[in-house]
Amino acid sequence: MGIIIKQSIKGSIWSYFGIIIGFVTTSYLFPEYLSPELVGLFGILVAIATITSQLASLGINGVTGRLFPVFRSNENGHNGYVFLSLMVHLVGFVLFLIFYFLFKNYLVSSNIEKSPLLAQYIYLIVPATLFFMAFNFFDTYNKVLYDAVLGTFLQEFFQRMLIFVVVVLYAFKLISLPQLIVGYVIAISLKSIVLWVYLLRRGEINLRPNLDFITAKLKKEIIDVALFSVIGGLGSMIVFNIDKIVINQLLGLEDTGVYTIAFYFGTLVVIPSRPLLKIAGTLIADAFTTNDLGKINEIYYKSCLNQFIIGGFLFLGIWANIDNILYMLGPDYAQSKWVIFFIGIGYLFDMLTGANGLIIRLSEYYRVAFWIILILIGFVVAFLFAFIPIFGIVGAAMAIALALFLNNLMRYIFLVVKYKMQPFNYKFIIIAAFYVAVYLLVKLIPQQSMIVDLIIRGSVITLLTAIFVFFVPISDDFITIRNYLLKTLKKWF
Repeated sequence: MGIIIKQSIKGSIWSYFGIIIGFVTTSYLFPEYLSPELVGLFGILVAIATITSQLASLGINGVTGRLFPVFRSNENGHNGYVFLSLMVHLVGFVLFLIFYFLFKNYLVSSNIEKSPLLAQYIYLIVPATLFFMAFNFFDTYNKVLYDAVLGTFLQEFFQRMLIFVVVVLYAFKLISLPQLIVGYVIAISLKSIVLWVYLLRRGEINLRPNLDFITAKLKKEIIDVALFSVIGGLGSMIVFNIDKIVINQLLGLEDTGVYTIAFYFGTLVVIPSRPLLKIAGTLIADAFTTNDLGKINEIYYKSCLNQFIIGGFLFLGIWANIDNILYMLGPDYAQSKWVIFFIGIGYLFDMLTGANGLIIRLSEYYRVAFWIILILIGFVVAFLFAFIPIFGIVGAAMAIALALFLNNLMRYIFLVVKYKMQPFNYKFIIIAAFYVAVYLLVKLIPQQSMIVDLIIRGSVITLLTAIFVFFVPISDDFITIRNYLLKTLKKWF
């Protein structure tokens, strides 16, 4: 099997384990033991730290993804790239601290009435931003070293397990509320330390500078890529995190908490795509250095097809069991149903369009990604302020779904025009028809008690999907996986 398939399988396994842990935490522990306000605090802290860490990184992660192949040299410690990156991060974090202390009082005063918890714990944005910056860099760096699995394990499983443990300790009254909140921030921060130690032990953290390697031409390209990466990346972070911030400002922290949990279920659709896109990005960057457009087109097509299969399966599993999910969440989360639907359908479209964003960002037209995001920010902010007053948190989900659709539509059109890359064919229609047929079939199953109903519907969907992807020649990669599994079973028996 190829490197993309191998690492995608390994990463997906950890993603699915993480989904199980996250499902228990989000569907049972959060609604049972935490107030919606507290869940909202967690959601908005993550949203703010995601945006500030992107801004404070000064675009160096975009440089890593696009230009690291130029620096790559095991013998020469990758020509001082780690030293360069850490210096840029240090400058960025100092700038962040300056802005934080300048605007801290405003943040507290603007939230003291609607969101007193956020005002009380606003200082946690500082460590969260620092550790988010660290993880984003180490994960990107490890990815370009052809290891996309560890970052996925830490992000999707390790972090969720730590959150689970912290909430369980609080549920059993072993820690206090302030300790829970600080513990949550520690849980989402520790992954960066683990990744640092791993890279250090591998000998990949070489702090020797090599400024002579950076020619005037390379320096200009680094600054150019960093500038557009920080603005484009910031725009992307704003688009997909500003919803919680706007909900908090317009509706309050309780509605933010309800939306945060509903949002989690919607995003389950997209989680398995992360390991695939991580390693695909490295291979796309390498292919652009040799102008191998055929390879890039192949990765693009396979990412669209395989992600649509996986995303369709997960969205079907969630929507077919939506009544069971709402029952588990309880009456406080009754309005979550259509939030889950719109977020899920938005991310399913994102899965369907595959690695389009990566290809644009890593191509010579990487500036275009900035303009697409700039247009998108205008759309999503307008949609949020237009829809939330009318539809509440469902309006926020509608805004994000529409933003995802427009974002990927613009990317798709650009790749068709510039590179003549058009990944869709009749197989996508077959996949969509199959999932619609399975959904209609599952709808005929009489409603049972919650656990029994979950097992029955989940088993039917899983069995039919497995038969479809492993025995119908839709995806060569799934056929390869089937043959590998059969070969392994033969060895065992």
